[in-house]
Amino acid sequence: MRVSILAVELAVRMDRAPRLHAHLCENTRRALPAASLQEKWDFYASCAGALRAELGAAERGCWDFFDDDARARKDFEMWKGGMTTREGAREAPSGEADPYRGGVRYLTFTIAMLLVHGSSSERAMAAACEIPDAQLWRRASFARVLDAVRALSFASVYSDVAYLIPRDAGWALTSEDLAQEKFEYLRPILD
Repeated sequence: MRVSILAVELAVRMDRAPRLHAHLCENTRRALPAASLQEKWDFYASCAGALRAELGAAERGCWDFFDDDARARKDFEMWKGGMTTREGAREAPSGEADPYRGGVRYLTFTIAMLLVHGSSSERAMAAACEIPDAQLWRRASFARVLDAVRALSFASVYSDVAYLIPRDAGWALTSEDLAQEKFEYLRPILD
């Protein structure tokens, strides 16, 4: 079976979206490894909806859609690896944020899915992701992709992964963390 990939990740300022971390944490904790199609839809619709609602607080992000089977599978393994590696891990807690002194804290939330190539959901996602290059990293483009996630039929999702960094707010990412080379794929989001 051929597959396509959708991946989206956002870095959101925690001080500008104070309830988002708790919502995503709770959703992720409740997610079942052997969830039904409806439970998966509920989980992703809730997460994508919360991210969409707080999109104004997102400063960096990326999204990809590819319908090349080999690339989709390879990229999915890379995104999945972000959940099991220490890539986003800090050696020590980042401490309390002080936004008045530049001490901003961020969360990142990642969604990656392999979609059955040719299914109605995959084709709808492909259409949603047909965005001119000049508009790729605009807030409206991220909104369009998140809205499309909320409209997916999980009968067309072959495999999926979602993860939140940090689990505990005291380990949130800092501006310095996001400036590291390992996070360069997260592009500044334009209005």
